[in-house]
Amino acid sequence: MKHLKIFILLGTLFFHANGFSWGQDGHRIVAEIAESQLNDKARDAISEIVGRQKLAILSTWPDEIRSDKAYDYTHPWHYVSLNDDESIYTLENRNPKGDILEALYRFEKQLKDPELTQEQQWQALAFYIHFVGDIHQPLHVGNRYDRGANDVKVKWFGEDSNLHRVWDSQLIDYYGLSYTEYVSFIDIAPESTIAEWVKASYEDWANESKTMRSQAYKLEQNQKGETDMGYKYAYWNRKDMELRLVQAGHRLGAKLNEIFGQ
Repeated sequence: MKHLKIFILLGTLFFHANGFSWGQDGHRIVAEIAESQLNDKARDAISEIVGRQKLAILSTWPDEIRSDKAYDYTHPWHYVSLNDDESIYTLENRNPKGDILEALYRFEKQLKDPELTQEQQWQALAFYIHFVGDIHQPLHVGNRYDRGANDVKVKWFGEDSNLHRVWDSQLIDYYGLSYTEYVSFIDIAPESTIAEWVKASYEDWANESKTMRSQAYKLEQNQKGETDMGYKYAYWNRKDMELRLVQAGHRLGAKLNEIFGQ
């Protein structure tokens, strides 16, 4: 556990809020929902890896290390790029350094490997939790031409931002809730709906994000010709954002039960 504590400390030292996927609260919402869904066997197996740490703590580590150049090779794993005329099911133009789909399959396989050390298991679990969240953020299945809307400059309540950042964190932060409060408000889907959600594949998750991202691009300009987003944009996109967070949480819980709880 000593080395695991060092990982968390490094993540804290290198943390910077801008440009990260879903933001801290988004990932913690997903992880908190997932942890509430674990069966006893999965909970015990995960405790052997993480001790008493909450999954919410692990969920942000892959973003926290992105300011450390030693982890630059992990950057492409947070997203997959495809344009509107491309299909995730037949995508051939893939990043040779990896992408989020490749990473999800790889870390799922690692988590099933009994030969991994505890340290390797901890890292694999942190990455897996994080990437399940990322793939449900619509702009992490982004267009190539604007780098998942990172190049779409906007103003958020008058402050300079970009569309990707709005979806990563600013939409969630706007409501001023802690991640545990947010979970209590949005985790209300019927069991029958959840049962359908968890049948979907990684590719299905990505395709849902691709389909949903068109709504994210519906922007209006003010009299100065600026894309100044605020109350109206938050209102029209809140349901989509919350749906993706809840879907990610329940799907992550189901996958962890499949991996650890059989």
